Amino acid sequence: MKEKMITFEKYHGAGNDFIIIDGRKFPLKDPCSAAKELCKRHFSIGADDVLYLEESSIADIKMHVCEPDGTEADMCGNGVRCVGAYLIKEKDREVTIETLAGIKKVSKKDNLFTVDMGEMQSIKKFIASGQNKIMENMKINEKTFYIVSSGEPHAVAFTHNLKQLDIEKEALPIAHNFEVFPKGTNVDFIERQGNDIKVRTFERGVWNETLACGTGAVASAFVAKYLFSIKNGIKVQMEGGELFVTFENKKSFLTGEAKFVYRGEIGGIE
Repeated sequence: MKEKMITFEKYHGAGNDFIIIDGRKFPLKDPCSAAKELCKRHFSIGADDVLYLEESSIADIKMHVCEPDGTEADMCGNGVRCVGAYLIKEKDREVTIETLAGIKKVSKKDNLFTVDMGEMQSIKKFIASGQNKIMENMKINEKTFYIVSSGEPHAVAFTHNLKQLDIEKEALPIAHNFEVFPKGTNVDFIERQGNDIKVRTFERGVWNETLACGTGAVASAFVAKYLFSIKNGIKVQMEGGELFVTFENKKSFLTGEAKFVYRGEIGGIE
């Protein structure tokens, strides 16, 4: 009996890499369980997430963000831009993508992809004792963190030694502080450079540093703009490249490259 093969496409946004599986053509029984194997670097395709696509009754497509630990994230800023790039190559227009954090619009201009991330969201559902507000600062392990949600929860802190930072040592106790964050949290460290910021992100679900994080870029830019009143249009330098964040009428917009890497086939998944 011939093994069932699944076609996938690999994309990345500033080094934040994804396996896109179009479930309309290649349906999977449990895509997030499959992600646990598919995301393993060296042993499988390797990626930060699997982006599994389905039909949507309210948008052009529905996106599931399947993490390497088998959980599903509400949103992924770079991932939704990469799905936009996947769709726009076919449609050549603005596309709408249904996510657990709402419908996101992605557009293309000059080979850059912009997603309307919407307004910052309430942090109430992400913090054990959270109130219905969009930002809260708290002292954890003698460091001040600003807790925000750009579709995913982020604990943001400032530092003066970003390059030398042992991010796993600093971030893991925060990300795994389940008494404060019942489902864990993403952790971002920022270094300000005038109107720009440098950011390193430790992602929940991946439980490691990623080369870029779209929701982390937006969360970090929001905190930096709020605290320092820096000008709108913030360049966010991440380990894998540059992203740009702007704010208009309470909404945030994330812009950057979304690049096709390769197309392939893999078997042994259902």
